[in-house]
Amino acid sequence: MWCLCCNLLLGFLLLGSTVGSCWAAPATTEAAQEGEASAVSLEAIEVSGKGGHVLFDAKTDEPWTETSLTREGIESIGGVSQGNPVQALRTLPSVQTSSEEPYGYGHFFNNGVKIRGQRIKAPGSNLLIEGLQVTGVPGSSQYLFDMENVEGLTLYKGGMPPSKSLAFTTNAGLIDYRLRRPAEEAGAFFEQSIGSFDYQRSFLRLDSGRLPGGTRAFASYSFTDADKWHGEGQSPDWRHNLDFGLTHEFGKRVKLELFGNYNSIKAHDFRSLSYDQARHLDQYDKYSYNSELTGNAAEDIRYYDYNRHQFEGYSALANLEIRLTEKSRFSVKPYFNKTQGYWMVGVTEPVNGKKTPVVRKWEMNYHRLGVVAQYDAELPLFDLTAGYWYHEQERPGPPTKWKRYLVTSGGLEYAGYSLLSDNSKHIIHSPYLQLGRTFGRLHLTGGVRYLYEEFGEIESYYFPGGVKTYDPLASVGRKYIDKVLPFAGISFDLSESANIYFTYGRNVGRTAFPAYPSYVMRRGKFAAAGVSLSDLWSNVDLEVSDHYDLGARFDFGRWYLNPVLFYSRHFDKAVNIYDTTSGLLVNQNVATARSYGAELEMGVHVMDNLLLAANAFYNNFEFEKNIEALSSGKLDVKGNQIADTPMFGASFMADYRLGDFSINPVVRYTGRRYGDVLNEEPLSSYWLVDLNLAYRLKDLWGLKETRLKLNFLNLFDKKYIGAMDASDDTQPGSMAYYQGAPFTMVFSISFRI
Repeated sequence: MWCLCCNLLLGFLLLGSTVGSCWAAPATTEAAQEGEASAVSLEAIEVSGKGGHVLFDAKTDEPWTETSLTREGIESIGGVSQGNPVQALRTLPSVQTSSEEPYGYGHFFNNGVKIRGQRIKAPGSNLLIEGLQVTGVPGSSQYLFDMENVEGLTLYKGGMPPSKSLAFTTNAGLIDYRLRRPAEEAGAFFEQSIGSFDYQRSFLRLDSGRLPGGTRAFASYSFTDADKWHGEGQSPDWRHNLDFGLTHEFGKRVKLELFGNYNSIKAHDFRSLSYDQARHLDQYDKYSYNSELTGNAAEDIRYYDYNRHQFEGYSALANLEIRLTEKSRFSVKPYFNKTQGYWMVGVTEPVNGKKTPVVRKWEMNYHRLGVVAQYDAELPLFDLTAGYWYHEQERPGPPTKWKRYLVTSGGLEYAGYSLLSDNSKHIIHSPYLQLGRTFGRLHLTGGVRYLYEEFGEIESYYFPGGVKTYDPLASVGRKYIDKVLPFAGISFDLSESANIYFTYGRNVGRTAFPAYPSYVMRRGKFAAAGVSLSDLWSNVDLEVSDHYDLGARFDFGRWYLNPVLFYSRHFDKAVNIYDTTSGLLVNQNVATARSYGAELEMGVHVMDNLLLAANAFYNNFEFEKNIEALSSGKLDVKGNQIADTPMFGASFMADYRLGDFSINPVVRYTGRRYGDVLNEEPLSSYWLVDLNLAYRLKDLWGLKETRLKLNFLNLFDKKYIGAMDASDDTQPGSMAYYQGAPFTMVFSISFRI
């Protein structure tokens, strides 16, 4: 299969060379040909954008769909806090971000992102740092480096070239951010922020400048805390974040870069609403966990201090780059992350055959590590990228350890394990090949990535008579899955300022790991029916999706326009289906869906100091077949919009500069959506308005720069439903709704030395 894909790839390029020779302008000079953009960039190029766009990078001839946010864009529209990269992308078309609180530190499963209607159930699994899968959840590694240390963010949608797609899940798109390197000159930057709900954040970065041996380094530290905007507790109680970076060049051909992070966070969770409560936000806008214990266990599992999480972790990543010749290089990028902590939540689960209110403590202690080795070369016939990604990660998912606590008059009383299994590792091997060539105005890129994934074994235990006993019914061995992920893209320059492109790519998505904890929680019923976990594990797979994008880019200096039409089909989506043997619902990778729509990015410099921009999308995302989720037959979902997926959305923003003063109003529209797959729980559309003001003073008191900022989130205090704890097939009555963040104001002052 691997050889066949390589042959097809070479055939694609040879066909392109024939067509390209016909389309290439005959008058193109040798110098002009050398100036054409290639698929392999041997230098790190920072694009400022034609026409001086200050918020977004201008893309030229790449035959795939991507949008990049500049450093200035992150500062201007990146949210009231600089701790969450997802907040900076929420104005882009087909991007939904959600958080129960205004500062982006909400619960890791709800503080997510949807791209083109596809939700990442585990935020961080589609978030890369320097192209590496360092992040992930559950835990503190969802968002690592502070945004002050990020140079730019890139969002990929649809099919992605193999070298850009090295992530756990790519079917919803991919977010990659590039870190700021240590500065050439020594300096310091300090920022202090205060805001609504007793929010405070302090950030300090120190740069060494270029030292005598040529080394450059930086280190930064931030501390954040805030009260929950409703109810008892804080979110976060604290967040400590320490970042560092180091670069050194060994002559002109060898470069070493090293980055690291330590973070620690504790936060209290927000309580969800039912659909009926979500429809009456005037009454339930501040519905929260209980502030006091009542003596009633069924109520006390909703006590605020029994619903919280706390994690700490550290990460490191490096880049060793060797320039072999003027037109080739080899790079090795290792990475490592260690996370430990817990999540506590009040639930009802079976204890001795009886449903009992308990507090579950999900304890986690795991690591992930990996390496990407890549060779890039400009060859006579084409540009070549060949690489290999190795990754290993201890569970979760699925979880390994749930402790159970009974609620008593004296507090929490340990009552054994709800779930226990030995830890194990998931392993990924993924070689990839990418070729590109430019023929005058025609740009071709093609590639293939082979994904071989081993799911870790599950050796589970239960406790008959209080004795720890190996449980063969709830155990499975290692599982091996492989996928071939092709990519092909073509773009054609209509002029120096306009091009069109078409892209096809295959991506992978979510695995039905919830099948394991679901089995353990109902083990008695499954065992009585003679169903083992192994019987269910045969339908645990990776979702696969095929993506087609047809787009154009127009950039005429003072205005730009980027329309895209997209279509995708999704196979083996994880949904709950009815198991006829046990009579229970089980999570399996068996469903199919499709998505089609359009996106638009546009902007115009009305004046040299005024940019107006707008983004919009239309997205129809639906199941192609009904789901066998009922004992009496199939759930009638064919053609229904997938849960928590608006069909329309838009954003409007301005960037106005008057000397050292800047103003950035942002208006976001989210269309009507549904909280369930039957489309019986509609939610009204809503508008939100944010406002960002900044004033820079240079050479004040001997400082290089002093900056004052005032940020307003939800300026008109709109009540709305923001985050949802949703699966694609959520049925009526089972969705968890969360109130959106209210009016929030943050004042910041910063000094650059």
